[in-house]
Amino acid sequence: MPPLTPASVLRRVEGIAWRVIEGEAVLVNVRSDEVVHLNPTASFLWSRLDGETDLRTIAREMTSRYQVDEETALADLVEFADRLLGQGLVEAVDAASR
Repeated sequence: MPPLTPASVLRRVEGIAWRVIEGEAVLVNVRSDEVVHLNPTASFLWSRLDGETDLRTIAREMTSRYQVDEETALADLVEFADRLLGQGLVEAVDAASR
């Protein structure tokens, strides 16, 4: 898979149950019985991985919600998204399929 870029679009994969509890998301991978807890910032990012919104747009949304500049938000988001990809919790969306 090519590296993620600001234009990358990701979506949550099927088989991941999740719920936000007191601002923090709890993800359950029903295929592996793995449970992942996300802090409020990561929960916001997770909720935006909808298969339509690119990472740059999500980073811009972060700047208006959190005290962070766009460059830092984008770098953190790409790193977080890369970890989610590695865990099989999200998948990249091909531009042609959008």
